[in-house]
Amino acid sequence: MMAKIKTKKPSPVVRIVDWRNLTRMDWFMPIIVLILAIIGWVTLYSATEIQYESYFVTRQMAAFGIGVLIAALILCTDYRFVVALAPIMYLAILVMLYATLSADAIKGSSRWLNLGPVSIQPSELSKFVMVYVLAWYFNFVGDRIKKLPFVILTFVIAGPPILLILGQPDLGTAVCLIPLTGIMLFLAGSRIWHLVFLVLAGIVVLLPFVYFQIHDFDPNPKLRSTMIEAAGPYDLKYHQKKRIHSFLFADEGDNDGDYQQIQSTIAVGSGGLKGKGFQQGTQTRLSYLPYHYTDFIFAHYAEERGFVGCAILMCLYAALLLRGLMFARECPDMMGTQLAVGVIVILTYHSVINIAINIDLLPVTGLPLPFMSWGRTFYLTTMACIGILLSVPMRKNAFVY
Repeated sequence: MMAKIKTKKPSPVVRIVDWRNLTRMDWFMPIIVLILAIIGWVTLYSATEIQYESYFVTRQMAAFGIGVLIAALILCTDYRFVVALAPIMYLAILVMLYATLSADAIKGSSRWLNLGPVSIQPSELSKFVMVYVLAWYFNFVGDRIKKLPFVILTFVIAGPPILLILGQPDLGTAVCLIPLTGIMLFLAGSRIWHLVFLVLAGIVVLLPFVYFQIHDFDPNPKLRSTMIEAAGPYDLKYHQKKRIHSFLFADEGDNDGDYQQIQSTIAVGSGGLKGKGFQQGTQTRLSYLPYHYTDFIFAHYAEERGFVGCAILMCLYAALLLRGLMFARECPDMMGTQLAVGVIVILTYHSVINIAINIDLLPVTGLPLPFMSWGRTFYLTTMACIGILLSVPMRKNAFVY
């Protein structure tokens, strides 16, 4: 009898980059992204054409093109490989954030880092990086996250970026990292009472801090220089105190402090049911609405497109986020689920908070609206987040024989 020849089954080959993912990706999400991008370009052109012609919209479209390439690269890259690089990315973003503190201030904030002909905003990149860092950490500690010391260590990791961003100052972005950390911590399996304890501790610290910052604040512009000189490095800045004071005490007649939200509310309300039409928004055309192409672009959009247009825009955001949640739910491993949920938290935070500010439900802080507001670093970060979401369903194709 002939001896049977045993053949060894080939070991699985890990493809770090698999360009075939482009043909296997979910096409519903890219279609939603493209629709949102087109709406954003049209709205941005309407908001800026009278002063800047096509300067902003052409650069925003170029950022979209670069963002598509970034999203495609992330989509085709095994996210486990990128997560393994998270400690290096974490150190790099800390260095970049620290470098911005000595950069030239623009409109009172040192947020931009000049790299030759290109300027980037490291605080925007930090959100994208922290999703990977937290996913790496939770995968590293595993079930030990149920112990309080490892829960506290999570905020020790998130703390340096938050403090460095606050020092720029960029309150809106710094606050974004807090729910991102908390929700990913919950998803990782932390005990509920640990999270409740941390939330209560945060409230106990935050409320007295805000009270002592605001209780004796005088919005009189004549006292501004004195207040700025007396402020500490992590005190709220004069304009931040004024925004909070105006929001809490709007009936005291501080019209200068809440001017932005007054004009934003007028723009949203004047849009009515169907809006005034393309390039017919008087609040923008007559320069009443400040920052109408960045923080308050939703108010400009609402004035021109009305309630119907706003409802369509919100439905598109909801479809995008729900699709991302579906990816998170169906992902075969927890690491991919954490990445998807982290990205959804970032996009939801920006969308909800920006719209709430525009309709006077929250005090003003500088937060852009995804796919709508001008800002190339934020646009590229948003497209990178889309790439992460699209890469999560590819996990089942990570091994080939």
